[in-house]
Amino acid sequence: MSVEYLASAVSGMWLTVAILAGGYARTRNRSAWAWFLLTAVFGPIAAFLLVVWPPVVRAPRA
Repeated sequence: MSVEYLASAVSGMWLTVAILAGGYARTRNRSAWAWFLLTAVFGPIAAFLLVVWPPVVRAPRA
């Protein structure tokens, strides 16, 4: 296995986790774009925090 192949495989998995974290953030009333960027930079650590932290409760509009 060459280093180029390994680097592209890891980069692809990292980007996939970031995209999935952005989608999951929406289900927890958080900013999808912000969590995508956080996960793209910090990787699985940010995705773990997204799963562990409780969802944001929004007040109902009157």
